Amino acid sequence: MQTQAQPTAFSRRSFLFGATAALSSVSAAPAFALPFLRRAQQSDAAETRSLLMVNQRTEEVFNEVYFDGDAYLAESLGRFAVFARDLRTGELGEMDPHLLDLAFEIQQHAGTQEPLILTHGFRSSSRKVRGGAANSHHLHGQALDITHHSLGPRGLHEIAASIGRGGLSRYSSFIHIDTGETRTW
Repeated sequence: MQTQAQPTAFSRRSFLFGATAALSSVSAAPAFALPFLRRAQQSDAAETRSLLMVNQRTEEVFNEVYFDGDAYLAESLGRFAVFARDLRTGELGEMDPHLLDLAFEIQQHAGTQEPLILTHGFRSSSRKVRGGAANSHHLHGQALDITHHSLGPRGLHEIAASIGRGGLSRYSSFIHIDTGETRTW
């Protein structure tokens, strides 16, 4: 059985590695190039994004890197879709990667020692929720309801409001975040 060679994918990281190697072989590299390369190499590690989240209802844990600095990781996003599934119907929905970015940013401000707690994720279109919007962002994988043990809804809401992106609302036991237009209610 023959396997076809996969085309080589060039990432920013591999380009920078090659550029650094090329510059090291040049005896008189321009002085301005070296600081640029150092900044780019240092920022690569900061661009890796991961989430630590516990599903309040199932006690499942999502603790994964979902963005490696170059791209969103499809396998990790798939596992997050299972983690945030509609528990009443079992239906999965594709989750917006930018929603994970928003949760990541909230988690960075809240501190990474404690997980965010998922109270509600994806919602099946076949399921009606009392008081839920007819075209809720939950139906499109663009919304999460979350809380935090130490901060509670109030503290978590303050953090999310300071980020100033997407939809945001606070309820008695959780906050709602989504990747829709910036608004509060």
